Amino acid sequence: MKVFSTSFWFIKLPLFCFVAFILWFIPWVFLLYSGLLIYFPYESDGKSRYIRITGPVVSVFSPQSWSSYNEIPKTCKAALIAAEDNRFYQHKGVDFESLKMSFITNQKIGKKKRGGSTITQQLVKNAFLSRKKSYLRKSREIMGAFILDGIMLKDQQLEWYFNVVEFGPKIYGLENAAQKYFNTEAKRLTPSQCIALVAIIPSPKKWNQSLVTQKPTSFFVQRYKKILNTIQKMGILNNKDLVIARNYEAIKGKEQLDNALLNKTKLPDNTIKTIEGVEDFDENDEDENSEDY
Repeated sequence: MKVFSTSFWFIKLPLFCFVAFILWFIPWVFLLYSGLLIYFPYESDGKSRYIRITGPVVSVFSPQSWSSYNEIPKTCKAALIAAEDNRFYQHKGVDFESLKMSFITNQKIGKKKRGGSTITQQLVKNAFLSRKKSYLRKSREIMGAFILDGIMLKDQQLEWYFNVVEFGPKIYGLENAAQKYFNTEAKRLTPSQCIALVAIIPSPKKWNQSLVTQKPTSFFVQRYKKILNTIQKMGILNNKDLVIARNYEAIKGKEQLDNALLNKTKLPDNTIKTIEGVEDFDENDEDENSEDY
């Protein structure tokens, strides 16, 4: 039987442990000093707020504009997963299959158009990375996604995503988007409104015109239908919901859904966690939130 030498125990093993510690420690420092984990309530003028520091940017959210996971409609969550990351509950923050396909696509068209970002990667990017397209930024995004997925539950990631993502010029978070476009609370969004909001996420400053003008473009309608069809495959909506969701007047808010409708639809807790095989969407426009490579 081989016996480890004295040099192994006194030199190599401590060195190995030191290197392992550094490799574990640096990513935590990266997250802490990036500001992603600096998130706490504070008192100012007698009002409680939430503060999130992202590098040089300080974002302040009032309790009224922050939607908890349970307040976010299930259709919104399902639509996001269907449109942006259909393997969200299977991967560990990064979907290498999607990255491989994005690399092949970028090589074919000769430019960095598709990024293959998961919801976790998008959250990392929106939280503290720049919008500049580069492979260096992508590598930082991937590293941050691995770490974030290890310290934050998937449901927490969805909650944070819906509260920090941009839905239009200076419109951040689902609650603000619901108020801006539909004059309602996030928790009262109808299925059609959820799908419409998720549909504009990749490029909200451009695609939000379909909601602002109430004249959806052909591309918006196509994307809306793709998301709706995918959700239908997932079994999230009942027949009544589907009829309403297919009615574009419902998007404009002219037809209101019974507030208790979604509560009457009994769904398994893991309904949106077992959706392998749903279709991906091909982005054909430069984006701001999701596939920014």
